[in-house]
Amino acid sequence: MGNEVRLVIFDLDGTLVSLPVDYDKLKLEIRKILGIDDISPISEKLSKIDDVKRKKIFEIWTKFEFEALPKLKLVEEGIELYRKYCNKIRCLVTLQGRRVTEAILERVNLSFDFIVTRENSLFRSEQIELIIQKFKINPKNVLMIGDRESDKKAAEKVGCKFIYVK
Repeated sequence: MGNEVRLVIFDLDGTLVSLPVDYDKLKLEIRKILGIDDISPISEKLSKIDDVKRKKIFEIWTKFEFEALPKLKLVEEGIELYRKYCNKIRCLVTLQGRRVTEAILERVNLSFDFIVTRENSLFRSEQIELIIQKFKINPKNVLMIGDRESDKKAAEKVGCKFIYVK
């Protein structure tokens, strides 16, 4: 079997869909809640705060995502890859919330064998590892498809192949 791809992991926003969230406004709200100016990197900052504040930030983040939902667009290159790998185990990783992720997938008629959202982990490499552990597949047989350098670095860290969607 060698290095045959058995499982494909897709990023959501920027890879399969474009969800135009007003991140500038969202970051302003997060800064207010945390009482700090520098919230970069966001995953790192949110992983170190208490559950109450994180839950409040996630609720606001979800509100912004649902506000952007009517302007949702498909990313054709990502959709073509989704179709290409229809005979493989297909999973999804995203920093979107679970509720909006389900709404997006229903709206664009996509389905996955397993979904990992920000509620599961704020770190892409951990999200990928959760999927690999669930399916007990060697990372060499896993392909990650994403649109960011951070997606590529996370895939490489875990030992997966990677394809960019532009």
